[in-house]
Amino acid sequence: MTRIAAKFAAEFSTALASADAPTNVAEDNVKENLTHFRQALKSVSNQHDQQNQRSKLPSDATGWLRDALSRLPREGTFSNAVVAAAEAENWYQIYNNDKLPHSEETNPMEELAPGMFAARLIGPNRGLIPSNELLAGLFLLRPGLHYPLHQHEATEVYFSVAGTAYIQHGIHGEAKRLSPGQVSLTPSNRLHSLTIGEQPVLLLWTWLGEFGGRNWWWHQQQDGSWRRDAWERSEDASWVQTLSEPIPEKEITALQSHDNVL
Repeated sequence: MTRIAAKFAAEFSTALASADAPTNVAEDNVKENLTHFRQALKSVSNQHDQQNQRSKLPSDATGWLRDALSRLPREGTFSNAVVAAAEAENWYQIYNNDKLPHSEETNPMEELAPGMFAARLIGPNRGLIPSNELLAGLFLLRPGLHYPLHQHEATEVYFSVAGTAYIQHGIHGEAKRLSPGQVSLTPSNRLHSLTIGEQPVLLLWTWLGEFGGRNWWWHQQQDGSWRRDAWERSEDASWVQTLSEPIPEKEITALQSHDNVL
């Protein structure tokens, strides 16, 4: 039996031990939080792969992945683990780009969804190692993509493998650069966005906490007001839009005050 996911988890845990976190502030307690993620990743580092599901990337995304992997060091256990995870053919498109039923609004997912793919190595349903406590895998994003402000209940970690991403925390936060070898922690329910540079970006990602809650996308209207769209995870691990609603002004004000504190 293979141990692709276990080797991935072990190398991911080791990489987090000494990574810089340029997108975070001191109040985020990155080192303490990463300890929990490292322990969770180590807890599966001796398990065998239990799933043989295969799902390939479309041709454009295959090119992005090939580009990203070509920028890894040619040798080393970390590179080997990432390449093996990428070639396990467990990829899926993260978001469903169907229009919300009975909605007259334009659908931004028609452009965004085909630019974002994940490969789940650990987790329920699609994971090579089943787990209801931990999600982890690879995240591939096309050049020039902007992943708008969104929030979710799970605490999230991104570790950059290839390419440059700019991560914004908070509704009016400054977008900060995340380069290969660096890590970004997003606490539960914090608004955040990603903007991708001129090359494809490959990230290692992991979640701890609530996996089944709503993922909220925020977008500002022409009149200055804000709306948010709810996305919920389907059985195949992709997210499907289920709701759209206006955001009360008092909630916007509270978030802006919190941003100023950080």
